[in-house]
Amino acid sequence: MPDRIIGRRNRNEDEWHWLPVPVEQPKPDFGSRNPRRSLLLAAAVGAALSIIGVVLLLVFADNSASERRPPSAAGPGTASAGGGSTTTTAASVTARATATEVTPPRSPPPIGNVRIFVWRRQDQQWLDSDDVKDEPGYAEGEAVPFMLQLLGAASGAVYDVTIEYQCRTPAGAAFDHLAGVSDEKDSATHMTSPGPVRREDASIPVPDDPSIAFDQPGRRFRAWGASFERAAEGPLPAGPCESTKRVTVSLLAQGPISFLIWGGHLASEGDWGRGQGASSQPAPIYMAVSVNSSETKKLGVAPDAITP
Repeated sequence: MPDRIIGRRNRNEDEWHWLPVPVEQPKPDFGSRNPRRSLLLAAAVGAALSIIGVVLLLVFADNSASERRPPSAAGPGTASAGGGSTTTTAASVTARATATEVTPPRSPPPIGNVRIFVWRRQDQQWLDSDDVKDEPGYAEGEAVPFMLQLLGAASGAVYDVTIEYQCRTPAGAAFDHLAGVSDEKDSATHMTSPGPVRREDASIPVPDDPSIAFDQPGRRFRAWGASFERAAEGPLPAGPCESTKRVTVSLLAQGPISFLIWGGHLASEGDWGRGQGASSQPAPIYMAVSVNSSETKKLGVAPDAITP
C-alpha cells in the first residue's frame, strides 16, 4: 500500500475517490558530499607526503653529518662493544704527527779529511803551506791556482764549499776576485799529484762580481770526483770590497775523493792605482776554505812571490 493516499470527491458525487500520492524519494547529494571527501582525501595524502619528506630530510641530514664528522679520539680506558680498547683514526694521525715532530734531523754527510793546496809555479808543484819563497812566480793581474782535496767523501752526498778570499787590506787590494786557472801557464796543475791527474768531470762559471769591471769572461770552477749541485753563489757581501768576500760551491760527491780547483786573481796597480796592487802588501794574502761549516783551512801567497 502506498505510504500516502489522498481522498477526493466531486461536489455532485457522494463517494470518495482514494488516490495514492506519489512520494518523492530523496536524491543522493553528490554535488555537496563529493568535494568534501576530495578535500579530506587530499589533506590526508598531503599530510602523509609531508611526514615522508620530513623523515627523508632527517635521514639525509644524519648521513651528511656522519660523513663530515671527524673521527673522535678514544680517551684512555674507552671500551668498544666487544670490550677491547678503541683506536681511532684521529689518534693514529696524532701519533704519526708526534712521531714526525720528534724525528731527529738528518745528519750531515761525513766530511772526511779536508786539505787545501796552493800551486807554486816556479817548481810546478802543489804546496800545503804558504808560498813564501823569495823568487817571484806570479805577476799582478795573474791568477794563483788553489786546490781543495776532500778525502772520505760519501758518494751521493752534497758538500757546501765556502771559499773566502782576502780582497783588500789597509795597504791596498789583494785577491780582488776569483778566477779560473790559466791553461797556458798552469796546465800542469790537474796532472800533478796530489791532484786528480786526469781531465775534470765538471765545471761551472765563477759568479761575476758587479763591483769589478775588469774581470775576464770564461772563468770557471773545475771539479773531479764530483759534479755541481747548483750554480755557485756569491760573492758576498755585495758591493765594493772592504776586507773579505766569499763564494759558495755545492759539490755532489761521486766517490770517496773529490777535488775542486780555482784561481785567486792578484790585484794589479794598473786597476787599483800605483802602490795598490797585491805585490805592495806587507804580508801574505790569504785564501780560506771550509766544507759544511767545518774548520776553516787557509793558505797565503807572500808579496815576495809576486812581481808588480
